[in-house]
Amino acid sequence: MIAILGLTVVIKEITARYAKFLSSKIASGLLHADAWHHRTDAVSSILVLIALIAGNFGYSSIDGWAGLFVALILIYTGFDIARDSVDDLIGKPPDVAELDTIRDIALSVPGALGVHDISVHSYGLDKFVSIHAEINAKKTAAEAHDISEEIESKLGKAMGVEPTVHLDPVNPDDPMVKEVKYFLDEKNIDDDRISGVHDIRIVNTENHHVILFGMNVRLGLSQKQIIACKEELNRLLKEKFNGYEINIKVSSSHQF
Repeated sequence: MIAILGLTVVIKEITARYAKFLSSKIASGLLHADAWHHRTDAVSSILVLIALIAGNFGYSSIDGWAGLFVALILIYTGFDIARDSVDDLIGKPPDVAELDTIRDIALSVPGALGVHDISVHSYGLDKFVSIHAEINAKKTAAEAHDISEEIESKLGKAMGVEPTVHLDPVNPDDPMVKEVKYFLDEKNIDDDRISGVHDIRIVNTENHHVILFGMNVRLGLSQKQIIACKEELNRLLKEKFNGYEINIKVSSSHQF
């Protein structure tokens, strides 16, 4: 009996390792779950073996404790597998290194002045990246298209993703834009709720004078905190730039 249980443990562990190896090769959540299934079988067999041996020496209560331990392992692995499945369904934020790589690649393209609102979505083995890239508003449509195409090409080749690039025309040489940018950069340093500002534009018409820009906020802020941050920045800008309307767009939490 003990020899059979020992052989079962070895076979189950080998099967678990092989299933885990395959799951890492093809990114299969199903095989990952199957690997844990075989491993919990192996652990269960070990505990049964321990309980049998302990029972022969009068420690019959070990059997109950072994059963409880197996139950806890099953609960943990079930939660872990379910969490991974939920992440695949609703998505999870990309890591900082991946975001930095995307920014570096996009900004390496001549004509790309800034990158923001990066979104990364994975569906099985396919990964889709969406970014906003700032370019000089003086660029022609053909020049802008070439910049977009080059960014998409570089991202696709370097990271194996399906990229989409949205271009935001800006006027970096406009004195008013420079003044607003300087003010916002100073505010960004002083306010840890703000993780970045981008796409600064100034609209001056006969009837309207508007400052527009996008803002990224720190992850974890509540809607109430975001509104308070936006209202405070709106007030400070109106005090600094009297006569201008302020239009602040807060980027979604899945955009970086």
